[in-house]
Amino acid sequence: MDFTSNLREMLWNQIGDNRPYANRKRMADSLGIDPSQLNRFMEGERGLSVESIGRVLDGLSARIVLPGAPEAEGAREVCFVSPRHSGVMHGAKPAAAEDYLAVPLASEPVAAGPGLIPEDQIKSWVLVWRHHESVRFRNDLVAVEIGKNQLSMTPTLHPGDIVLVDRAERSPDPAGKIMLVCEPGPEGGCAVKRVCTRHVDGDMELVFYSDNSREYPPSVFRLNRDYGGELSHAIAGRVIWAWSDMTRK
Repeated sequence: MDFTSNLREMLWNQIGDNRPYANRKRMADSLGIDPSQLNRFMEGERGLSVESIGRVLDGLSARIVLPGAPEAEGAREVCFVSPRHSGVMHGAKPAAAEDYLAVPLASEPVAAGPGLIPEDQIKSWVLVWRHHESVRFRNDLVAVEIGKNQLSMTPTLHPGDIVLVDRAERSPDPAGKIMLVCEPGPEGGCAVKRVCTRHVDGDMELVFYSDNSREYPPSVFRLNRDYGGELSHAIAGRVIWAWSDMTRK
């Protein structure tokens, strides 16, 4: 099957009950393309413009891999093999593999590094329901476990909790986002903190602060002075979800 036919089939599979889109009109509105153009493409009457194809692929969280390209790890599609069910009656409809992403679990410095996660740095994989509002349309995801002695974000996050980080979202605005941040320099550590900014003397001041501020005071840096003006060196991504041990709440 050629690329166009594959794309058309993928779009049809996104429409219907318990699917991301109830109908083609809602799909077109969500993807930002003309409904009549989408209808003609799905009926096989004509193709899509390059711009529309890009929007469709973004909406499907698709990734293009060229032949011969080296393999690197990001969020993967999932293939379920007889998954064990919990809390449902025998004979319940099984979970659909296409509804989930397998996200690599890595240490904070690896997760904050450039590019995709190297295979030998993946600790494990975390399953994510891809249709949740916080996850939908995101694909540059990595999971990070809060370390054993990392108490700076209590009571929001405790050691052993796992956070899901979108590495494509690095903007610190609005203030108060929980983000994976890095201290400047080759020896600077990485941690999950809240972030706020302000403009000072022609530079941007970055304040990394904790929920447990009494024991862990804020750290203050400047974007140009400490990071060479590169925001990606200071902020590795935004925390969009967390698996937390509620017995400690």
